[in-house]
Order: sequence, then structure tokens, then C-alpha cells
Amino acid sequence: MTQTSEIPNIFDVQHAYNVRILLVDDRPENLISLESLLATGGDNVEYLKATSGEEALKIASKEELALILLDVQMPGMNGYEVANFLRNNSKTKEVPIIFVTAIDQDTSNMVEGFEAGAVDFLFKPLHPFITRAKVKAFVQFYEQKKALEKAAQFAMDINKELEERVDDRTKALQKINADLDNFVYTASHDLKAPISNIEGLILMLQKQLRGPEIDLKQIGPITAMIEQSITRFKNTIKDLTEIAKVDQQSSDNDEIQFLEAFDDVKFSIVSLIRDAQADIQEDFSEAPMVYYSRKNLRSIIYNLLSNAIRYRSPDRKPFVRLRSYVQDEHLVLSVQDNGLGIKKENQIKIFGMFKRLHSHVEGTGMGMAIVKRIVENNGGKIEVESEPGVGSTFRIHFKTV
Repeated sequence: MTQTSEIPNIFDVQHAYNVRILLVDDRPENLISLESLLATGGDNVEYLKATSGEEALKIASKEELALILLDVQMPGMNGYEVANFLRNNSKTKEVPIIFVTAIDQDTSNMVEGFEAGAVDFLFKPLHPFITRAKVKAFVQFYEQKKALEKAAQFAMDINKELEERVDDRTKALQKINADLDNFVYTASHDLKAPISNIEGLILMLQKQLRGPEIDLKQIGPITAMIEQSITRFKNTIKDLTEIAKVDQQSSDNDEIQFLEAFDDVKFSIVSLIRDAQADIQEDFSEAPMVYYSRKNLRSIIYNLLSNAIRYRSPDRKPFVRLRSYVQDEHLVLSVQDNGLGIKKENQIKIFGMFKRLHSHVEGTGMGMAIVKRIVENNGGKIEVESEPGVGSTFRIHFKTV
């Protein structure tokens, strides 16, 4: 979001707008004389000229005018007729009109002129000071009007920006509240369970140790289960810490090779790949690089690849295909597997904190929540397409620079 601009001074309007004044007279020499009388060096006024009522109406329909100086006595359409047309047109009805006339200052003529839409009269021969003073007053009025319009638009833009900020803050607070709810659930369930297990196992161990004879065959499994519960507890804490790091980390983006990050991840889970006899194929030829954080890219690939192997189908050899490509000007990383698959109603659930759909696989249910948060915090999105018994495809859409 752009920063709010400085508030403009709406009264500082000198030379702020290109002011156009239309001069209308059937005699070209009168137009030249009138422009010479009005024009002063350094002003920002442009004088448009029309030698007939018809021509004046055409110009007025195309240009934004600050003022019209309109001759009354013209062949064809006279000044009163032109003024009536201008007043009945939504584009020109607010443009002030000053009649320029050689007719005597007769009250009836002036009444007819005001009824036609005039705001003032100038009588020939024109007095230079009076003429310039009247025109200057309307020019200043026009400039102040434009300045007020600009200030009003500025205020609307500020209000819109503030509304967007409030909306963004509201969404952020809603997200924080949702995360707090998840944390409360974690504290009451996911952390409570291993602590209870450890407590119960320690009581069992104490009973064994207080007995007349110590049975090492029973103590060994108990201590192993204690170690497992402690490991689960530590992993849960680690994942909670990882979530916090995702929200607080600084930007360290760079040009990263997909293949480099993939090889790093594959090396770290080589035993998992070997034990599952997984067939893994990669093709990063279409889009070999991405501008991203090395740590975050590794975390994305690690979670998607390891999940694809862990949640494999018992009916077939696991196969995983990673591919990067460009689609609709977006860089996409897809990870496709032939594993267990996910029911449609559960596909959104896998991105929640501590959400696990299968109990036979060890884990805290935080991996996909971390991936989703990494991707969205960097302006991207994650999609999943899955069918139970067939497999899943995850697509990461990276925000392009």
C-alpha cells in the first residue's frame, strides 16, 4: 500500500490548472482585439475562438471551459440562442457566460440575457480594467473550484486507503485470533497428551523400581515409551517455534535453483526414500530458478516430498514427480504422487495447524500449515488436487518479481 501523500493547499492555485476561455464573435478582428486586451504575460489561460454560434457549441462540447465571452448580435444563432443551448446541455450548463454586446444597457435586454443564462454583461466599447477584472475573478473562481475538486478526490482516496488498512488489520487480527484458538487447542490437547503419557509412564517406572525385584525386561520398554513421548513433545514445541519464525522472519530472497534445493532435501531424507523404495523424478527445465528464500524453498520441498512418501499407498510402489513451469505469467512448482489421496471435504483441513488425517504416520500435523503460511506470506498461493486411492498433486504459485 502506498503512503498517504501530503495534504495539498487548496488555496495555492496560481498556475495550477490549464484554464480555457472561449471567445465568441462573428468578426475575427474583434476576437483578436479581445484576446490582446485579456492576455497578460505569464498567465496560464488559453483562449479558444469561435466565429459563429454553431462553432462555439462544437468547441464547448469538446473542451472543459472556465468561462465563455459571448457576443450577442451574430448572424445565424445569436448569443441568447447559443446560451440557451449551453444551459440545456449537462456538460456545459455550469460554464459561466458573460455577454459582450454593443446594445444599450437596456433593462429588458439584460433581463433577456440573464434568463438565457448569462452571469454578467460587458458593454462595448470595452473598458480594459473592468473587462480584465471581471475575467480574472471568474478565472480565480474556476481555479478554486478545481482545487476543491482535487481536495475532495484526495480526501476520498485517503478514506479508501484508510478503509483498506482497516480491512487488512481486521483480517490480520482475525488470523491472529484463529492462530490463538489453535494454540489453545494445542496446549490443551497436543501438548497435554505427551505430558500425561510421560507422567503415567514415570509412575509405572517408579512402581517397578520400588518393587522387591527390578525386572529390566519391563523397565526397558517403559523408558523407550518415555523417550518417544518426550520426542513427540519436543517436536510439537519445535513446530510451534517454526510457525512463529515463519511470521517473523526477515526477507533474504535470492535467485535459487530448484534442483539445488531439491538435491539438498533428497539428501536429508535419503533413508526415508530408500526404505520406501520410492521412485522420484524431477523436471525443472521449464523454470529452473525462483527468486525466494533458500530456507523457505527447502522447507516447502521438504514437507511436500516427505509427505508424498510417508502417505504412500500400501498397494503400489511410491512415485513422486516434481516439476516447475510457467503458467499465466506465474511460476509454479507441482509435486505429484500416487499415494493415499485426500477426500475433497478434507483437502482444506490439511492446511490447518495440528491437523492429521492418518494416525499410522508419525507427525505433529504442522507441516502443511507451515508450507501454506510461508507461501502466502510471500504473496503466493497453494492448491491441492487429490483423489482417494489415486494420489495428490500440490501446486505452489510463486509471486513473480
